[in-house]
Amino acid sequence: MTGVYYSFDIPAALHQQLKDYMTGGTDDVSDDGSGSNYAVMFNLLYSVYSIPNIILPFFGGAMVDHLGADRSAVIFSILTLLGQILFAAGTSIRSWKVMLLGRTVYGLGGESISVATSAINSKWFAGKELALAFGINIAVSRLGSVFNNLISPSLANSHSTPLSIWVGVGLNTLSVLCAVIIYYLTKKGEKECQQYGHDLIQDDSTSAELTVALLEDDGLALQEESTIETSSSHIDSVQENDSNEEDAAGISPSVSDQEQFSSTTEISLTEENQQQNPYPNLIQVFSQVTKFGTMFWLLSASCIVVYGCVLPFNNIASGLLLERNYFTDPPSDCFLQYPNQCTGGYLAPSDGNPSIDQSGTSCSYHAYNRPILPTSLHLQANVSNAEWDKESYDYDYLSESDVDCGDPFWADACTADFCAAQRRATELSGRVMSIPYILSATLSPFCGHLVDRIGKRALIASMASVALIAVHLALALLNCSPVYPLLGQGLAYVGYAAVIWPSVPLTVSEEWIGTAFGAITAVQNIGLALFPMIIAMIYNYSDERYIPNVEFFFVACAAVGTILGIMLNVFDGG
Repeated sequence: MTGVYYSFDIPAALHQQLKDYMTGGTDDVSDDGSGSNYAVMFNLLYSVYSIPNIILPFFGGAMVDHLGADRSAVIFSILTLLGQILFAAGTSIRSWKVMLLGRTVYGLGGESISVATSAINSKWFAGKELALAFGINIAVSRLGSVFNNLISPSLANSHSTPLSIWVGVGLNTLSVLCAVIIYYLTKKGEKECQQYGHDLIQDDSTSAELTVALLEDDGLALQEESTIETSSSHIDSVQENDSNEEDAAGISPSVSDQEQFSSTTEISLTEENQQQNPYPNLIQVFSQVTKFGTMFWLLSASCIVVYGCVLPFNNIASGLLLERNYFTDPPSDCFLQYPNQCTGGYLAPSDGNPSIDQSGTSCSYHAYNRPILPTSLHLQANVSNAEWDKESYDYDYLSESDVDCGDPFWADACTADFCAAQRRATELSGRVMSIPYILSATLSPFCGHLVDRIGKRALIASMASVALIAVHLALALLNCSPVYPLLGQGLAYVGYAAVIWPSVPLTVSEEWIGTAFGAITAVQNIGLALFPMIIAMIYNYSDERYIPNVEFFFVACAAVGTILGIMLNVFDGG
């Protein structure tokens, strides 16, 4: 999962580098005849990932159950690898169409592989620290996003943008190899279980036996009767704990925990029951979804808007942080001493081209102000400049969007100071935007355990939404370091994720829990497909600026999440 998350977040970490590389010094993106601008095409990279997953969650779980989680993980990991290869190839040839196709294929496997790994965890660790296993899985997955934010900008700056994306292909290849190893270990465990006379599908002890077979070399030392007895006592213990927890939980279950747990365990661990109760057809599934209660739909609506404050924000966080904090506009009263000449590199004047104010004195720069660019340029390449990307550089009015720091003309010859500052800024932005995911990776296992103890799920969901309002208002209106708002975003994200998913089974009857998870995931992906395009529209109508209007959009989402959280508390209390 580390490789899957790493590659998924590559565009977010390379927001500026992709812009320079794909537009070639212009905001007009027309290599495929699209005529669209960069903001739209960039956000489409995330929308096309989510579009297939509006439908796939209804089938992914059934595929995992039918083929087996281990085999499904191999298939889905191969899909993510193929998608990343297409995305990297599309970037190398500067084709948005191929890049978007790659992200679509990536989406076919990227979400479903989470279903497969969850099923594998459930099978390997049933009755043996299952909650901890899920927490570690989330933590390790999110570390992939953190590593990407730290590594990809540096690779793109020091080598090239395509190379940094091909590194993702390498990590996805490792993910496929890990899936194959899991498949081998699972089959090895099944074979050892059969060798020692244990029927893999005869009762609820399956997972315990399989885990022992996988983790011990000396075979199965458990007697079948004692295993069943241990598993049964474990179920009784969990039922008792769940019953006690119910009183403290913020959302009340629709069926008794005792009935729900025993039935769910039997369905999830026993293939005989799956065969005796075949999957309902799609019409039946959608018919049942429409009958889900108010609490389920409140959770689903909350999931759309609250996750809409977190994941789409991360998509554009690098660009937003550059604009707001780390590559900001220079003082308005400053200009170059030689406005029509280069500012840094071997084409700059020998005595330099400093920035001065109206009185002729040197400008006072903030540490993160971007260097001033020439007003205009008219230069031609010759034989000695064969490494330049273009033959001529004619600009009557030069803007920031014209500068491609992947082109040696800008990076080494004419605006070396500007490109060096941009490289530092993009790498710093990558580190800062990792804060929420670092918190997610480190706190998820502990936060889940805490919620299990104290309950109050609906209250925590409401508090997370209120925190997100404060976070995005601070980013929109205050001149403060982004570190503190992003710490708040990370804590809100961890808390909300810890309560939203465990709440889903408590709102539907046990036989429809899988369908409920599929439905809420599909609803979530509707938001994740639409929100990036809304953000691109707001950005374009705001003169290509994120601050403050895009942040106001996130504030509005968090406000709706707060209202929905209050409604959850009211309905649950009633």
